[in-house]
Amino acid sequence: MSYPLFIARRYLLARRKQAIIYVISLTSVLGVIVGVAALVVVLALMTGFQDQIQSKIFGANAHLTIFAGPSGRPLDDVPSVLSRLLACAPILAAAPVVYEKGMATSELNASGAAVLIKGIDPGVERSITDLASQVRGDLGVLALPGKGGRDRAILGKDLALNLGVTPGEVVRVIIAQPDVSPFLTVPKSREFEVAGVADAGFYDYDSSRIYVSLTAARRFLGLLPTQATAMEARVKDPRRLQAAARAVQQALGNAYYVNDLIRMNKTFFSALRFEKLGMSIAIGLIVLVAALNIISILVLMVMEKVRDIGVLLAMGATHHGIRRIFLLQGLIIAALGTTAGIVLGVALAWFLDRYHLISLPVDVYFIPYVPFHIRPLDVLTVAALTVGVSFLATLYPSWRAARLDPSEALRYE
Repeated sequence: MSYPLFIARRYLLARRKQAIIYVISLTSVLGVIVGVAALVVVLALMTGFQDQIQSKIFGANAHLTIFAGPSGRPLDDVPSVLSRLLACAPILAAAPVVYEKGMATSELNASGAAVLIKGIDPGVERSITDLASQVRGDLGVLALPGKGGRDRAILGKDLALNLGVTPGEVVRVIIAQPDVSPFLTVPKSREFEVAGVADAGFYDYDSSRIYVSLTAARRFLGLLPTQATAMEARVKDPRRLQAAARAVQQALGNAYYVNDLIRMNKTFFSALRFEKLGMSIAIGLIVLVAALNIISILVLMVMEKVRDIGVLLAMGATHHGIRRIFLLQGLIIAALGTTAGIVLGVALAWFLDRYHLISLPVDVYFIPYVPFHIRPLDVLTVAALTVGVSFLATLYPSWRAARLDPSEALRYE
């Protein structure tokens, strides 16, 4: 062991004449521990929140959605677009869909609720979204007729609860298209038998979506068998989603508009990233305060050890060696505090995530509890930044100690 490290350890562990140095030492270590633990927990919280919402969005929606330009008119050549889409290298699966906004009512809730009707091909939908795993039952029942020849529908969990319906009961869906008769014009409506309930784990979807078969949706909206309001696709590599969107746009041409999930939720994801950065900076101020405490303790220690420094210099120790003593002291404090803080932060984040201790109102935050996802890169970043800031805090005290002249240090002792 080199003498700077040996002396640095002895200085940290030895008794001191001034009790204030003990207090500042303890404050410095505790400050680093609290700052690091808080940063780890906050980063785990924001990462978990972002990952959870992103997984819900990606699970309930297709990666790419293709429209017939920005006009909102339906696609007229579905088979041709589908074949061209499947020929694109990034595409894993694709299928036509029908979207329409409307209102759903029931016997228990005559005032109804606003809904988004989605017509899907149950067989292909399994390879495009995670809807099949979210449904309590078989997604294929949508293709089967219900009681009285009614078409079947799967409702979001919270929508079914709002309407007060269960599988086997009937809901009436109303859309803005007029149903014209010789005597009056009324909004078009149709009864659907509830075939199941979907739980996407995302309140915005569970409270508003109704899934019906593609055939039923076309019949309800008056579309031809070769028409659809959009095409949906799943890409092979979601990490290259935007590159895949550009490739599909190039393959289909400017007559079509290709949108991806990241672009459709750009504002939302940007807000999450900005919030994560802002909270990290705010909590990171604790580490800065701890670094200032490290400066204080080292300055006081230099003042207390003036005679020792003079003796060491008189015995042949170099100014570089003296500087290393106090640099190592600060780094040891930072290393101990960082290690303890990481252990505490990881343990706390795991405990909070494991037992779902922080619940949330799902109509505000979309998810029922606060998730904590610990990312190794975040932990390493926190450790590196903490040690780096602490190292910078040791530069002035160690420089001051190294500048002491041995004769001046011993003159008044």
